[in-house]
Amino acid sequence: MAVEVLRAHKPSLTATAVLVALIAAMKNVGERVVETKQYRGDSEWLMLFGVGADAHSKARDHHVKAGGKAMLWDLGYFGRRKETGYVRGSINTDHPQALIDRAPTDPSRWDSLGISLREDYKRDGHILLIGLGRKSRAYFGDGWEQAKYAELVKRFPPSRIVYRPKVDGDIVVLPCARDGTSAIESLLRGAALVVCKHSNVACDAAVAGVPFEATDGAAMWLAGRDYTQTSRMEFLQRLAWFQWRPDEAKQAWQFFKGIV
Repeated sequence: MAVEVLRAHKPSLTATAVLVALIAAMKNVGERVVETKQYRGDSEWLMLFGVGADAHSKARDHHVKAGGKAMLWDLGYFGRRKETGYVRGSINTDHPQALIDRAPTDPSRWDSLGISLREDYKRDGHILLIGLGRKSRAYFGDGWEQAKYAELVKRFPPSRIVYRPKVDGDIVVLPCARDGTSAIESLLRGAALVVCKHSNVACDAAVAGVPFEATDGAAMWLAGRDYTQTSRMEFLQRLAWFQWRPDEAKQAWQFFKGIV
């Protein structure tokens, strides 16, 4: 099987660590790997880290449209650390919600993280609005936060809304409380709702038992399901199969090949 590993821009330390590990793992099982800086498109699989980069996004779109498979990597949902931590994978789409049912219900990967479900929801609590990051804003365009805030003030008093920028110093200014420094876990305590576009914070909300509204992202698997401890736990146990460390590269490649 032929795999094109595309690095169209200088990769981060984490991207380098995971791609180097995956290249070695794929070669060890007999895959024909070609490393490129410009998309070629003549392999069955395309692999890249960071689909938000313009060149990567265009390559993915072209590859999938032509009938190929695109293996997309980015920072993990839980246990993120530079170089050695978890990275998340999806095939063809930015997020793997459509693939989650194909993961085993084996809870071992989730259990290894040592994360317990919480019940942080408070009916009359605050509404946590999650901003876009720099790369997402370049990918989707400006104005999402302002438009979403305008929607929320039609449903909730402005005094209940707390804006969490992706990074402190974000230039978006909204007429509500702002917290760019507290840990997400702290901000979820006592919240009534999390609102995001596609953020991994929706996965944190599933841990915390706080309802969320989003338009994309892995946690959309929960849309239309009862938001119970049972469904949340099933989601998280399955989701854990979509994130891997560089030292698990062989198992990661076997898993993703096996679900398509």
